[in-house]
Amino acid sequence: MYAGLDVLGSTPWQINRKIFDVVLDVWNAGYRLGKLPPAVYDEPEPEKTVEVETDQRARSTFIQAQRQWLVNRANNHSDRCSVNYKIEIARAVSLLIYFSCSLSPKLMHFLSFWVTPSIFPTTLTFAVARIHSRPT
Repeated sequence: MYAGLDVLGSTPWQINRKIFDVVLDVWNAGYRLGKLPPAVYDEPEPEKTVEVETDQRARSTFIQAQRQWLVNRANNHSDRCSVNYKIEIARAVSLLIYFSCSLSPKLMHFLSFWVTPSIFPTTLTFAVARIHSRPT
């Protein structure tokens, strides 16, 4: 088991520039694609109807829908900031990356952005391809 972990720890990884360039084009265009959030939140704001002024139940429903829309818009901004941070890290990393198999789960989750799904579960698996080489 330890030998297998040593092999995983000595396997180099590298940014896949072709895929990264495609992601960067989609990102700069501001489109929604997969888990890449759009630059401008694209869900329509709930419309206020005439019944809102007279019916208490309709007013309550509208207020809840409005609050949910605001939360979703804020979440879109938060997701956009998070993905931007990961893209900038991927842009800055041009060397080989080695992942230690003894990292904490939180750090592994953060680093899982870069690795292929055959080793770690990922949420965004677009920036890294494994370099096929023999471990040293």
